[in-house]
Amino acid sequence: MCLVVLAIVALAVSATSAAAVHHRPTKPTFIIQDATLYSFNLTKSKTFLNTTLRVTISAGNPNPRAGIEYDTLGIYAAYRDQQVTNFADLVHGYLGPKKVVTWAPALMTGDGEDVPVTRAQARAVGRDLQAGLVVMNVTVNGRMRWKVGPRRSKKYYLAAYCPAYLRASEGKSGGVGGGVKYQLDQGCSVTLST
Repeated sequence: MCLVVLAIVALAVSATSAAAVHHRPTKPTFIIQDATLYSFNLTKSKTFLNTTLRVTISAGNPNPRAGIEYDTLGIYAAYRDQQVTNFADLVHGYLGPKKVVTWAPALMTGDGEDVPVTRAQARAVGRDLQAGLVVMNVTVNGRMRWKVGPRRSKKYYLAAYCPAYLRASEGKSGGVGGGVKYQLDQGCSVTLST
């Protein structure tokens, strides 16, 4: 009799965890909490852009029973649809149900090489600095899957798009310098695909 009850309980737990993994749980949430723009400068020839910023971004798991495993996770910043910083790896791993993790990576133009820009983009930089507002799009990309007990879902490609509206003023060198932190608490748009 005990074995029958134990088998029924084990079957129910197994079916529940399989259903939770099979029926896709709620996708993770991302929030860009703050950003500090240290440099956003055109070279003297106005053909290259140098960008350095630090962002604080958090990821939350809204699911009450399903954990999230991040297999890979990275972040970069783009200006007017052009990537202007290197892709920085974020610490990845398991995020339990109803948990939040926060990162504060430095994003910068890589290897001492400034990013080439078109004349139109260079003019846009000048206009944005004159207007006092620079819009950076911070993007988090990676692979993730849900985990309930010992069961894991298939892998999904994750993309979180986080707009960062930064006040900026043109400095003596024709760009931003010095670094000012802006509290944003801006939600991100998250998409998942297979």
